[in-house]
Amino acid sequence: MDPHDSPEEAAFRAEARSFLTAHAKPLPSTALAMSAIVAEWSADEEAQRLAEAKTWQRTKFDAGWAGIAWPTVYGGRAGSVVEELIFKMEESEFDVPHDALVVGLGWCGPAVMQHGTAEQRDRFLRPLLSGDEVWCQLFSEPGAGSDLAGLNTKALRDGDEWVLTGQKVWTTFAHHADWGLCIARHDPSAAKHRGLTAFMVDMQTDGVEARPLRQMTDSANFNEVFLNDVRVPDHLRIGEVGDGWRVVISTFMWERFNAVGGSLRVIDALADLIRERGAAADAKVRQRYADIYSRAGALKYTFLRLMTALSQGRMPGPEGSVMKLAATDLLTDVFDLALAVMGGDAQGYGGDAPWEGEWHSGFLGTPGMRIGGGTDAVQRNIIGERVLGLPKDLRVDTDRPFSEIPTGA
Repeated sequence: MDPHDSPEEAAFRAEARSFLTAHAKPLPSTALAMSAIVAEWSADEEAQRLAEAKTWQRTKFDAGWAGIAWPTVYGGRAGSVVEELIFKMEESEFDVPHDALVVGLGWCGPAVMQHGTAEQRDRFLRPLLSGDEVWCQLFSEPGAGSDLAGLNTKALRDGDEWVLTGQKVWTTFAHHADWGLCIARHDPSAAKHRGLTAFMVDMQTDGVEARPLRQMTDSANFNEVFLNDVRVPDHLRIGEVGDGWRVVISTFMWERFNAVGGSLRVIDALADLIRERGAAADAKVRQRYADIYSRAGALKYTFLRLMTALSQGRMPGPEGSVMKLAATDLLTDVFDLALAVMGGDAQGYGGDAPWEGEWHSGFLGTPGMRIGGGTDAVQRNIIGERVLGLPKDLRVDTDRPFSEIPTGA
């Protein structure tokens, strides 16, 4: 039982742990179980872990433990968001594929739930929740990363269809995806945040080409995706025409939350590594770890505040930016210290490295968190303007304060 649980939540936690104990093994002591967004995989590992994730998702779905807060009509449990977080916390302690499906389940699914029509929810949510269909997010472009609203992918109306033309990049698992949530510009003459529309794209459609991008981790989980006159029926448009930015904002809020909303297991694992390497006697190492440990406590407090907001039916807001920025800085320092205490062994690779190379994988993968879901600079603008009430920066493209750019709300 967590000290913050109500009696009802404590009972739910015990039920969840009973299910997990019956269907999964505890994590090995040397496993970090890092997020798929941080822990990069080889092509073989990628295919294997995606298959394992789909099997595990089906196991949860059939037993009534998938989509804790999703309506039962879509295969969910109709529980609270807090209960969903409790399950994720408990699940993170077991040796199961945690989030190879995170883009669909954590980001795209909530967007369809919030903005989709009844017919779209009926068609897409159940196969998404059961793990039968994999989703990707077609947002970023080569010239529109932190300033996503500057995207250039075009959506041209042609009767009952739309023709999409453009290029997306840094698209996680696009080469395995069945569907993609795509933002495109339908009106180049409108203010850039107003001229966007969202679509659900069948990734097998003629004209869709996903090319994996090789990274410094030697993995290729990200892709660049080319849309060459891709025809999308109007019934696959999500939200109203011109409502794309509102879909972006809600998706980003869930992305920031789900990207760092897991356990802080890695903090305890770092302490084990320090003792294992005989570095606990080093005063500088102890000081650095004490700093990390205290910041992890503050991050958990922010996470609990976010849980409170969600339990009250409020969407994740600026708290998500605070948590994402703090978690990114924290993990950067965690992996830096981990490799520092390894000494010469930090030069190892894969299975030749301590802890099967999981610390190395996190060290190389964490910088991506500074970009995905909004860059550090974007998070600081949000925190400064919407949390601290600091003077607002002017946007050079609009001469308007950052916080006054319309969100579609």
